[in-house]
Amino acid sequence: MPGSSGATVLNDLPVCLVADEILVRLSPKHVLRCRAVQKSWRAATSTDKFILDNHRRQPSLPIIQRHKAGLSRFAAAGDHKIWPVIRYTCHTVSDFSVIHHAACDGLLILSRESSFYICNPATRKCASLSHPPLRQGFTAATVVAFYRHQLSGEHRVLWAIYSAPMARGATVKPPAYFVLPVGSDQPRCVQWPTDLRNFPATRSSDCPPVHHRGGLHWALGLSITVFDTVTETFQQMSHPAQLPGDMVLLFDLGGDLALRRTSGDCVTLDLWVLQDYDAETWAFRYRIDLRVMEASPPLNLSVEHVPMMAVINGRELLIQHGPYRLLHCGIDGVFLGNVESKDHENILSQFAKPLKLTRHRLQESMISLPLFEKRQDDVNEEPPFTILL
Repeated sequence: MPGSSGATVLNDLPVCLVADEILVRLSPKHVLRCRAVQKSWRAATSTDKFILDNHRRQPSLPIIQRHKAGLSRFAAAGDHKIWPVIRYTCHTVSDFSVIHHAACDGLLILSRESSFYICNPATRKCASLSHPPLRQGFTAATVVAFYRHQLSGEHRVLWAIYSAPMARGATVKPPAYFVLPVGSDQPRCVQWPTDLRNFPATRSSDCPPVHHRGGLHWALGLSITVFDTVTETFQQMSHPAQLPGDMVLLFDLGGDLALRRTSGDCVTLDLWVLQDYDAETWAFRYRIDLRVMEASPPLNLSVEHVPMMAVINGRELLIQHGPYRLLHCGIDGVFLGNVESKDHENILSQFAKPLKLTRHRLQESMISLPLFEKRQDDVNEEPPFTILL
C-alpha cells in the first residue's frame, strides 16, 4: 500500500528491473510521465539503449491523411479507431500545401511550400530541416527517403533536386540525388548508375520506400529499385515476371517484403511475398476479392475506386474504398469492422471529410535529435501544424 510519502511497491525493486521489465513496455507518452516520479527513473529511461528498446516494442501503425486537417494513426490491432497526431494550423487557401513526406523511428518530416520541418509527435519536439542547395537548372527539392544509417546511427534524408517542365513537351533534367544527415549542411551527391533505367519516385509523400534488409525498395515499372542504406548506392532487382508493372505496390508483411497488385477493375487485390531475397523468387500468398467481402454496409462497387491498403500486422489490414470509407479486415479479406474516428466524425460508417490511407507508418519513440535542442533563431515562421499525440 502506498504510504504518506507516495511510495509504491516499485520502490522496493531495483531501478534496473523497473526500467528494463516494466517501464520499457509502456508507450513513450507514459514513460515521459513516469520520469517525473523519481530522478532514478528519469536517468534509467534516458539512456540510448532504453530509448531504442522502448521504440522497438511500440507497434508500427498506418498513418491516415485527413483532408486539409492533419494526420491520424490507427489506434491499435483489434481496435476500429484512428487517433489524431498532427493538426494543420494554417488558415489560408493553400492549407492543403502542408505535405507529409516521410516517417522513421517515430520522427516525421513535413513541409509547406519550400519550408521543411522534422518533429517527434511523442515528445512534441520540432525543428526546421535544411535541404541541399539548389543547383543551376534545378527549381525545387523534395524528400525521397528518410532512414537511420546503421554504421553511424545518424538519421539521414535522401533528397532529390529537380526542375519542373516549363512547357508541355519540354526536356526535363533527370533529378540529382543527395544524402544529408539531419542537422548537417554537408550534402553528399549520390550517383545514379547509368545501367538503371527507372528513376525512383521523387516524392516520398506519394511513394515512400519499403525498408527491408538494410535497403529501401520502390516498385517501379517492371523492376524494383533498391537504395542500400549502408553503402548508399542504388541497385535493381526483379518482381514476379507474371505481373505487369502497373497497379503494383510494395509493402512489409510481418517482416517479409511483399507486393500487392490491384486488378484492372479495382475489385481484387493479389498479395505476393518474396520467398528468397538473393534468388529474387516470389510466391503468391492471398487474394482479396471485394465482391465477396461481407462488409456492413455493403461496398458500393458500381463506382470504381482504386483501393488503398495498409498492413496492421501479419493478420490484419486496413483497406480504403473511396474517399470516405476505411475498412478493418483480416489478411484473407474477412471484414472485421468499419474504422471510426476518435472525435466521432463518422456518419453511417463513413468519414465526414475525405481521407487518404497513406503508405507511411508511425512507430512512436522518445528519440531526440541535437537539432531539437538548438535555438530555432533561423525559423522565419511557426510550423504550420500542431502536435496532438
